[in-house]
Amino acid sequence: MKNYKIIALDETGKASMNHQSKTFILSGLILKESYQKELEKEIKGLKKKYFNNNDIVLHCRDMIRKKGPFACFRKDPDMERDFWKDLINIIEKEELSLAFVVTNKEKAKKLGWNSTAILRRSYNKILEEFVKNYLSDNKGKILVESDPSQDKYLIEAHNRLQGMGLPSEGISGFEYRQRVTSINFVNKLNFDSEIQLADTLAIMASLFYDIKMGKKNNDDITIIEQMMNKTLLDKKIEDQDSKNIFEILV
Repeated sequence: MKNYKIIALDETGKASMNHQSKTFILSGLILKESYQKELEKEIKGLKKKYFNNNDIVLHCRDMIRKKGPFACFRKDPDMERDFWKDLINIIEKEELSLAFVVTNKEKAKKLGWNSTAILRRSYNKILEEFVKNYLSDNKGKILVESDPSQDKYLIEAHNRLQGMGLPSEGISGFEYRQRVTSINFVNKLNFDSEIQLADTLAIMASLFYDIKMGKKNNDDITIIEQMMNKTLLDKKIEDQDSKNIFEILV
């Protein structure tokens, strides 16, 4: 019996050209299904240690802005630093792989892309990379934080690959259907650890992209952001021997 791998999907920014975000980043966390319970145990332990509450949702924007349950970071910078160190140590583990698809919206607009084109290309690319890089000897499941405005584009990409496969990789539609067996739409209140980390990673990927593109440097970012970039993304994404994915569409 083949092992299952899961890709949990979330995003940062919006594909709409009317939204203030400069980029749209589709973010994925990939892990073996057999590792789910261990990951959940670690995330619950993290929440218990710092907040004494397993029902907190790790929402990255609130964590960075120190809002809601994370307002305690304003009074205790040491606690904030230790929290991020522990969280990054969890994500760094070899059992977890990262997948990011990045679109620069200004460049996309110059090419004549609209929000629909961005979403279609982003979902197509991340599913193609997941199947190509991770499912040669495994079956796969897709777990995604539901967004009514864009869920249909994920389903559309999945259906396209079920019909056409990946001809450039020699993968038929039948083979794709053998490899990817389900899509599960959830929201944050489902408390999936994978989704919470995919949300956190999306913000990290935005930072990583800005640094790589020269839009930010170490003088422009906080100590926490330096930890994200140097101790996590530089190790994961820049590791030539890993299968971590960082694709810039445009």
